[in-house]
Amino acid sequence: MTTTSVTTDGKTEAATALRKVQQRVAAIGFFAIASHGVIGTIAGAYVVEGQGRHDAAVAFIAMSAIIALLTFGGVRIILQRSLWAPMWIALALVPTAVAIVWLR
Repeated sequence: MTTTSVTTDGKTEAATALRKVQQRVAAIGFFAIASHGVIGTIAGAYVVEGQGRHDAAVAFIAMSAIIALLTFGGVRIILQRSLWAPMWIALALVPTAVAIVWLR
């Protein structure tokens, strides 16, 4: 049988660990769903570029950057972390950067 110790604020260590796992699972689920928006807008840019509509493709790429930043913000809020994380912001924009290079 396992025993749990009580922390100073009255919550058990097990309850704190469970909350952390729940946050991480929610963040992963949110990311998995929301990242489809980034990939979908990039795919839309590919389609409209093939139709000769370069301006529309650029707009799709810009939308993918906005969706990527919203996804980043949602994950950080779920995890209760600071929104200022330059490395993670840059990583969130990698698919958009690759699409910009492809669009040239």
